[in-house]
Amino acid sequence: MVQPLKVYKTYRRLGRYRQVVFVLAKYGFDDIVERIGPDIISRRLLKRRGRKKAEQPTAERIRLALTELGPTFVKFGQVLSTRPDIIPDDYIRELEKLQDKVDPFQIEEVKRIFLTELGKDPESLFTRFEEMPIASGSIAQVHRASLPDGSRVAVKVQRPNIRRVIETDLQILKELANVFERHIPEARWYRPVALVDQFSSTIRRELDFVAEGHAAERFRINFENIDTFFIPAVYWDYTTEKILTIDYIDGVKITNFEEIEKRGYDKKAIASNGARAILKEVFEDRFFHGDPHPGNFFVMENSVIAAVDFGIVGRLDEETNENLSMLLHAVVNRDVEKAIHVFKMLNVLEDDTDISLLKYDMMEFVDRYYGLPLDKLDAQKILSDMLAVFRRHRIILPVNLATMGRMLLVSAGVGRMLDPKFDMVAEAKPFIESFMYRRFDPRRQAREIMNLFDRLRMTVKMLPADLEEIIQKLKKGKMLVQLHHEGLEKFILEMDRSSNRLTFGMIIASLIVGSSLVMQLDRGPMLFGFSIFGIIGYLFAAVLGLWLVIAILRSGKI
Repeated sequence: MVQPLKVYKTYRRLGRYRQVVFVLAKYGFDDIVERIGPDIISRRLLKRRGRKKAEQPTAERIRLALTELGPTFVKFGQVLSTRPDIIPDDYIRELEKLQDKVDPFQIEEVKRIFLTELGKDPESLFTRFEEMPIASGSIAQVHRASLPDGSRVAVKVQRPNIRRVIETDLQILKELANVFERHIPEARWYRPVALVDQFSSTIRRELDFVAEGHAAERFRINFENIDTFFIPAVYWDYTTEKILTIDYIDGVKITNFEEIEKRGYDKKAIASNGARAILKEVFEDRFFHGDPHPGNFFVMENSVIAAVDFGIVGRLDEETNENLSMLLHAVVNRDVEKAIHVFKMLNVLEDDTDISLLKYDMMEFVDRYYGLPLDKLDAQKILSDMLAVFRRHRIILPVNLATMGRMLLVSAGVGRMLDPKFDMVAEAKPFIESFMYRRFDPRRQAREIMNLFDRLRMTVKMLPADLEEIIQKLKKGKMLVQLHHEGLEKFILEMDRSSNRLTFGMIIASLIVGSSLVMQLDRGPMLFGFSIFGIIGYLFAAVLGLWLVIAILRSGKI
């Protein structure tokens, strides 16, 4: 028996699919609609609703479409804006404009969440709690409050039922990504399914405020001896999975240059302090902000920079750290062969990548900057040019390396806006040199050798058992060989359609032949001298034939 709730969810998702198709058509993405539409909605209904060919640039139309589709799609666009390895610069600049323009929810809902999560309402927990939020986004809103000891705090409260809404949209995004991979071959190298999977993991983690609190604590420990960078403290007695309470930051947004100048802050010092903090996160701590947005950084007294929003973080594991070190070493030494080897180790090259052309582009990139003095190097231009090479050759970096690149790009850009003479390369040089030298630390080398021997020992130990298992499966005939085809989905779909139409035609022909034979008989009920069964057969064949003709005409293929 079909469960009513399951039917309702399926119906609701179908309605959402249709909305997505209509929005794509509205903003002029006719080619995409033509290819994915038939899987979700009939062309007849789509034409009836009408299409509006937009005249804006493609990047702008994408932003407008994502905005109209709602918070989850807006978040997805924001995450895409952190992937300069696959998204061109003009698209990233447009996607960065995406904002969570969501009205705040009522204070009654806030109180209900407090009662559920902490067992008390805000008035009982805080000496002062502002009912009007100071910020409101698609996932949460932030209220200003004061603790009994006088500490000023910011209280982040998750939207009611937001997890259910996001989970529904994530299912739709995943299925749309599958449709894109099936019907749009040129979109496959972007790996839409993998991108949606990464986004799903990211946004689910962002819904866990306890995890965000632990990330903030780790950043606070990493910067406890740095007086130019401030990380707010977490108040765990007032924090749950849906409520996060941290120090209130009384500062100026780092890109509010007019207010920074008005307060007399040192813009040159701000640029340097911000760059060094981010470089420390990346090259020393290997734990960095995963949402490189200037809105997450504020300037306080004495040019101190404060960071907020730790829901998304990036990490460099030991293997990625080693590969990054090798890649930097290869670029510095103009060793293009070694750089290509690192790409292969990272498993980022496609089977059809033109290695010769990639080597040529990499050599051209290295020669463009090799030997130039530091004051002539523009870190933002260097990173942009390298990422352009990656996009040209469809090299999709691991998500953490891509996020790291975006962090450095944003830091260089904001630094240059604060101080036109800001030199990101000079700031980065000591961090990169230390990062590369650590690779040759004798203690690290000894540890790696011990790990290698340990892995070899385990491999040798398990080899006889693995071989015995393979032999036993061969003897029992349980060894399976799986073949995976790529690019044949459309061909198979067309074959299915053709065979269905052929079968349908044979049924119609059989009905016509059978009815003609019945007409020759003088038995059974008659109407106007003709067999009723024959007449019914002809009518049924006519209806089926008309149905088949309409289906063929609607498909646009005769």
